[in-house]
Amino acid sequence: MPHPTPRAQLQVWWPGPTRTELPDDSARGANGRDADARDADARLAWRVEAACKYLPTELFFPIGHGPRAQAQTSVAKAVCDACSVRTQCLDYALAANAQYGVFGGMSEEERREVRRRVGHRYELAAGGLEESA
Repeated sequence: MPHPTPRAQLQVWWPGPTRTELPDDSARGANGRDADARDADARLAWRVEAACKYLPTELFFPIGHGPRAQAQTSVAKAVCDACSVRTQCLDYALAANAQYGVFGGMSEEERREVRRRVGHRYELAAGGLEESA
């Protein structure tokens, strides 16, 4: 029997609603926005391509470490595995020192281990992750 798709797994493990609409960004004009806000938007533009953008945010933030949380983490990682911007997401989480949730296919424990192993601080650059001095 073939492996179920991440969406099929999601239906099994996540009984909650899924997001069907995103807020209308067309109403938000660039007028009055400072350069820092426009720069931040450019650095995070990869999010429009994210496989998770229409899924419930709660899926990527399991509570606890029991069997249900482990299953939820597995489903979140399966969504990440199929995502075209997985690297950018992981770069963002490492640069932002995200303490909770699944980002770029890694749990908080896995990201903590990466930070511990590498021993450097990171900054998000336009092309990806860079070490800061």
